[in-house]
Amino acid sequence: MKFLMCTDGDENAESAIRFGGKLAKEMNADVSIVHIRPPVSASSRPQLITARKKLGEWNFNIPGIEYLIRAKEILAEIGLTRSGPEKEAKVSQAFRANVDGATELHLIGEHGGLVRLRLREGHPVEEILEEADLGDYDLIIVGSSGHQGISRYFVGSTALRVADLAACSVLIAKNIREDDNFLLCTDGSRLSERAEILGAEMAQVLGAKVTVLSVAEAEEDRESAEKLTRRAGMILAQMGVEAQQKVRMGHPSDEIIDEAKDHDIVVMGSSGSSAVRKFFIGSTPLKVIEYGECPVLIVREKRGKIALQSMN
Repeated sequence: MKFLMCTDGDENAESAIRFGGKLAKEMNADVSIVHIRPPVSASSRPQLITARKKLGEWNFNIPGIEYLIRAKEILAEIGLTRSGPEKEAKVSQAFRANVDGATELHLIGEHGGLVRLRLREGHPVEEILEEADLGDYDLIIVGSSGHQGISRYFVGSTALRVADLAACSVLIAKNIREDDNFLLCTDGSRLSERAEILGAEMAQVLGAKVTVLSVAEAEEDRESAEKLTRRAGMILAQMGVEAQQKVRMGHPSDEIIDEAKDHDIVVMGSSGSSAVRKFFIGSTPLKVIEYGECPVLIVREKRGKIALQSMN
């Protein structure tokens, strides 16, 4: 798998990188960390070009690089990166400019793969999506500051637009806790089944507890919801993951948000029928991100290349 983690340098982003790095290490995933800085004014660009020529030296002063250096330290702390031979290390410790539109540093991954630190310039949504598109990632991780909204650089609807437009799964990470207690939401759709499988894979490597939830809006729907949780439980059991099965009655989004208070991460498909489809209509995603109390993993099938003009 390939993970793309986004950082703006604050403590919420650092927590997301720590969580994502831990997950990547356990799943043997390749990792890229990207920081998107605001566009540089025309008057400042000559100085920036001059500074880029010194990127091979570690005592530079280019806005945004310090966030990537901090991310590098976090990855080293959790054991995701390792030191290689002296010659190889020398090559991998130099930032390079203009690598697929970004300034980039390669590190040596703990399992032999490359860990990439990338600095891009422009609009956050456009640059994150372009980076994800170029890198063909399986999961994007965006940090959030919980009830206070998206962290200071990912302001407003950025995380929601990334979650909506990305060609892969997206984890909106906030209020990350040490315990790993997964809530897998199912409505029987194909994408919710993919969410169950990915959630089970993550829970397995983390040794997490799992609850499978289906929401019935009316009493006549309860039996169907119970069948869905039993089916999901059987799928997880085949993967070696034991799961508690639970059915709640009411409006899907409200019930998921309330149930999530007792869990550390919510996993669900990006669209589908019944509960999950209704969950992703209108302002419900924003409501969950703003008022939910744990990270939300939105699982989707990887799509083809993104047409950035579709965001306009």
